[in-house]
Amino acid sequence: MTWFSENKYVSLLRDNHDYRQLYSAQIVSLLGDWFEFIAVQTLVFTLTDSGLAAGLAIIASNLPAFFLVPLAGSFADRFDRRKIMIAADLVRAGLALSLLLVRTADDIWMVYLFQTLSVIFASFFNPALNAAIPNLVRRDQLLTANALSSATWGTMLAIGTFIGGIAVATVGNDIAFVINSLSFLVSAFFVWHIRGALGEARAQTRATLNPFADFVEGFRYAQQRPQVFWLLLVKAAGGLAGGVILLLTVFSFQVFGADAEGVGFLQFARGLGILVGPLLIARLVRGRIGRAQNFIALGFVSIGISYTFFGLAPTIALAMVCVFCAHLGWGSNWTLSAALLQRLTPDHIRGRIFSMDLGMLTLTMAFSTFVTGLAADHFNPHFVAFALGALFIVIGGVWAAGVWFSQRRAPSQWQDGLISAAEPIESGEPAWIGSD
Repeated sequence: MTWFSENKYVSLLRDNHDYRQLYSAQIVSLLGDWFEFIAVQTLVFTLTDSGLAAGLAIIASNLPAFFLVPLAGSFADRFDRRKIMIAADLVRAGLALSLLLVRTADDIWMVYLFQTLSVIFASFFNPALNAAIPNLVRRDQLLTANALSSATWGTMLAIGTFIGGIAVATVGNDIAFVINSLSFLVSAFFVWHIRGALGEARAQTRATLNPFADFVEGFRYAQQRPQVFWLLLVKAAGGLAGGVILLLTVFSFQVFGADAEGVGFLQFARGLGILVGPLLIARLVRGRIGRAQNFIALGFVSIGISYTFFGLAPTIALAMVCVFCAHLGWGSNWTLSAALLQRLTPDHIRGRIFSMDLGMLTLTMAFSTFVTGLAADHFNPHFVAFALGALFIVIGGVWAAGVWFSQRRAPSQWQDGLISAAEPIESGEPAWIGSD
């Protein structure tokens, strides 16, 4: 009982009402999302027998976010972030039910339409959520909060896809669409009960909305600060080989013959890796920024090696082990980049930074998924897995080299107005020199 009561994750949830509400909203919303993911992938692949068609469904649920980067970021920095999240949840609840209309291959276009509309509203929800976290927790709890959020994402991925795969295989897709719709309503209920402000007053009272000018301001902020710039590339760089997510569906149907249940099992392993990775990395980096940067590069390499072995796996059980190992790295990279960006950016611009962060990810993920879908329809899926695994390794090397050369070419820029690699991620001191 002593360990349980003193555990920093338990303490954060027990003592911080507002973060607990946000955490609860995340749990129910993600559970519904992953139920729907399995249902959509199974529905499209069953009706079309095409990896490209299934990949387009993933693209439709990601790519539109890229085009909304300026507007979504500006909204998150100017308006009430709680109201933004609630409105997005309510609209997505209705859109989730619209998927019940898809019955034949001729209706597949509706999947793409409703997925696109849903991600448009998610594009406003996610930057607001990420920008709000530093306003709900103390600075010395930032890495803890992000590790917990990422681990929750992985937990719900594991549980949602595992149960979702079984549910879809036994009772069909419709129940998953209904559950997802209800999850958005419950999420909105929890967000509504957050008592504190999710942003500073100055971020909510700025006058004229000018998304383009706001975006340029955010871009220049990142461009002039190498630490922020390279952290913004972490998720986007991972997205370049993000087509591996589509391969989980392709391998389940075409290699292992496990269909919807197999997709659920492989996604369960993915979620388990994302659950364990953030908790493990939070201990390994010991709160130091220099360590975090090194582990990001190692994270890319570990993903690549694991997916290379995934392509060699003779059984779905061994494939699950490979997927688990790969997403230890994926989850840790996501957590570290988010915590560091929150640590390095002030509230008035944080929404735009996270909008760019997620927007670039959706662009590279969409491109990779499209290419992977084409390749899966024309080449042996094992070969595609090898190629994507190798790409992850290359990405890790390029990212590490880029950071190294940037530090040595302009060392003053790594210290000017920012924290050094020797400083802690979680600290009671100001995150940047001269902050007010």
